[in-house]
Amino acid sequence: MMSMPNSYISNYIKKSNSIWKIIDKAIFDKDFYDEMNKCSVTKYIQPFNIIFKLTVYKSINGNVIEWKLFSCYGEKFPSTDTLTPWIFSNRKNTDFEVQTNIIIENTADLSMEKDSVKFILAQKSGISIKNLFKRFRFASKLIIYNQKKDKEIVDDFILLIIEKIKTKNLKYLGPISLYIILSFISKYDISEHDIFKGKPNLKEFTIYVEYSKIFNNNLLIDSKFWRFIDNITQNNIQLKLTFDQNEKSIFLTVTILNYCKRRNINVFIDVEKDKLLFFSYIKKDIIQKNYEIIKNLSSITLVINQFEDLENIKYIFTEMSNLKEVIIIFNRTIYPKLTKTDKKLEFLSKFYHKTFDFKTQIKKLKSFILNYHDNYFPVFFETFNLQEKLYDTFIISILSILPNSLNEIQFISMPYLKEEYFNCLYKNSPNISRCIFKHCHYIPDDALLLFKNLRSILLIDNIGITIPSWIEIVIYKDFNAFMCENNFFPCFKKNKSRLFKFMKNSTFQNTFWIYDNHIPDTVIFMKDLMKWTDAIELLYL
Repeated sequence: MMSMPNSYISNYIKKSNSIWKIIDKAIFDKDFYDEMNKCSVTKYIQPFNIIFKLTVYKSINGNVIEWKLFSCYGEKFPSTDTLTPWIFSNRKNTDFEVQTNIIIENTADLSMEKDSVKFILAQKSGISIKNLFKRFRFASKLIIYNQKKDKEIVDDFILLIIEKIKTKNLKYLGPISLYIILSFISKYDISEHDIFKGKPNLKEFTIYVEYSKIFNNNLLIDSKFWRFIDNITQNNIQLKLTFDQNEKSIFLTVTILNYCKRRNINVFIDVEKDKLLFFSYIKKDIIQKNYEIIKNLSSITLVINQFEDLENIKYIFTEMSNLKEVIIIFNRTIYPKLTKTDKKLEFLSKFYHKTFDFKTQIKKLKSFILNYHDNYFPVFFETFNLQEKLYDTFIISILSILPNSLNEIQFISMPYLKEEYFNCLYKNSPNISRCIFKHCHYIPDDALLLFKNLRSILLIDNIGITIPSWIEIVIYKDFNAFMCENNFFPCFKKNKSRLFKFMKNSTFQNTFWIYDNHIPDTVIFMKDLMKWTDAIELLYL
């Protein structure tokens, strides 16, 4: 391939409105890649996040598929069956390239239609969704479901659509209702209607194990379903189950889990809806250690609403070995209002020591989230009163039990964080590669200097923290309010040099301002454009 002049490459990169086109050229042209790394790129993006609603209506001449497009603000856009609405042509490619999910709502109930009609419509829908993946180049997850209105739709049409989608972009699919799957496999041979065919990069398939009254009398998990499960693993796809917090849904989930254990199939299990309510639902069973599904959960949210809830931590970190994510939500109960401070503090210190005197057995844990959820905030920590000492004890105790497998940590709405917390975190989890701060009231300036494996940082409503030189991606979100409080005028909000002063780091040559109502309140700083997928994944955490 004849190399392009450096000046041409530089101009192309600066003028291009597509990150994907830049990356695509860099993959196949070393000269282009080398010159790209020398360029300083600044671009402005207005995200294009919409839900695609699929409706089917019968015209005079037959069935016609119609797409209706709705923005996240409820705006309606004209569309056609060829999926070329005017809104697409009036947008820059970069507007589409911050999208990670494609969401499809099927509003049509085709359960009474003939298969021949379904197949025609599924083919059209599949092609249209394939075209969406071509437009949203970095989208890797498809969420497709039946929209429920006046009645419950249990229609397998969406699986016929999935069967017709052929794309290399799709990595995550689901959640798909168990009952839709059962309906589908009862009618069609999965060897002829293989929904995983034509998706070579699919990594994870999620089944939503909900309980529906429609299936009270004819629920059937038989050999056809087990063949379907086997087909998932034969395609090297990770199976994930989500369930509702009721006995019937959990029973069905355990039934599938037991089959997977017998077949040595690895499966992730999570709660589909409110994880806070789920914890209340299973709290007694955690104490009694008699709930089969608990030990196999891949994610759990522990809510500390009373001091005794701390005792559940040991069970979670020693018995639930399949966990990939732990979320702890706590409030002022960790430092109750006390009298006779010396004796009480001594007693509570012993309690903390006993509660956290164990070694974690979780080897798969990747993500840990610590969320302070209370309208009460302790006074400034340098007063060192009893409450602050207990707060210190709690945070350090929690961080001291985290495993070295951890690669992501989030702090949400924390009253304050101290350097000693991060020293403890580094001692136990030195391999953290991604750190997120959301609405934290105080973060020490040099909090992250120990973490040499750290590569990505997300700060929401936080700014003042030193960004180490080895960091590759930094994202600031919702910083408008912060800057206005500190007397920065709107005309300076696009000035990256001001943010560089905050981070004490000016090594980021690529800047992407993301607009909301034409005012940038989010900015992505990157060293390497080839890491764009990592950046937009971080953006939506």
